[in-house]
Parts: sequence; C-alpha cells; structure tokens
Amino acid sequence: MPDGAGGFTADPDAILTGASGLNTAADQLEDAGNELKNALAAQGACWGEDESGKEFSKDYLPGSEGAAEAFISLVEGMRGMYKNVETAMKTITAAEDQAQSTFKKGQ
Repeated sequence: MPDGAGGFTADPDAILTGASGLNTAADQLEDAGNELKNALAAQGACWGEDESGKEFSKDYLPGSEGAAEAFISLVEGMRGMYKNVETAMKTITAAEDQAQSTFKKGQ
C-alpha cells in the first residue's frame, strides 16, 4: 500500500506470508503435544501403588494433564493470532480498495 498522509503502510500479502509461520508453529506444537500425551499414556502408572507411589501421583497426574492441556491452549492461541492477522489484513485491503475506488470516482 502506498504511504498515506503520515499514517502507516502495510503489505498485506507480505504480512500474511510472515504470519503463516504461526500456523506452522501451531502444527508443530500440536504434534509435540500429541507425542507427549502418547508418551505419558505409554508409561501408565509406573510409580506403583505403594505409599510413595501414591504420593508421587498426587502431583504428577495433575501436572502431566496440565502440560497436555497447555499444548492445546498454545495451539489454539497461535491459530487465533493468525486468524486475527488475516482478518486485519482483509480489513486493510478492503479499506484501501474502497478509498481507491472513491478517489477514482471523484476525479
């Protein structure tokens, strides 16, 4: 976009290209989260049912579940950030197109 009267400029295509890394990172985090869940599930209750195993599981289980949930939140957050950037670039492009159309009609 050309420079406006002291405003800012944006190249929506370049910004979207750069922001696509958010989706790539989200995909990688999702894969890592799935690997973590599978690895944790594969271990099972390997700490045993004795007193020390029960004490260990009191902290371990909520922590491991929280870690898996955190991956889901990160993935959703990154995909949401990309959607916000995409929406902003569509809005900027539409506003620029409208301004150009209005200007051409006035000439």
